[in-house]
Amino acid sequence: MNVVVYDTGMLMALLNQERRAHTLHKGFIAIGGHRPIVPGPTLSQAWRTSPKTAYAWKRLLADVVLYPGARTRSSTDSPPPCLPCAGGMTIEGWKTIGDMIGAAALPPKKRPDPVDALAVFIAAAHGGGSVLTSDADDIRAYAATLPGAEVLAVSI
Repeated sequence: MNVVVYDTGMLMALLNQERRAHTLHKGFIAIGGHRPIVPGPTLSQAWRTSPKTAYAWKRLLADVVLYPGARTRSSTDSPPPCLPCAGGMTIEGWKTIGDMIGAAALPPKKRPDPVDALAVFIAAAHGGGSVLTSDADDIRAYAATLPGAEVLAVSI
């Protein structure tokens, strides 16, 4: 299953109304299948409570799957769309992310970023996919730590 995972850069591009990000997002929604995945920590990095972004966040969060699964106040939450999303994270998964962080050959002057590693891990756990990012070199470095994983970094 090929999935699309949004990192913080993609969320910020959507909130800032960047055309390319919106075109891609609308395309993913129109295709159907697995909705784009937003790792929970990615949401935390991008979220700022503001009346200026409240409507954009509401629309965006209705279109995506938050991973690992999260409950909202709504009683109409749909079940996770697939087994990896339903299963969430295990201790072994978190250990794998730690190993990815330790092994990644990051670009000079870059610090390890567990959120980027998590985005790659999620795509790999789904059998492959794309991470939409503003840090493509970082995503490629983390993907290289998972031999055989089919994870692509798509620059936004």
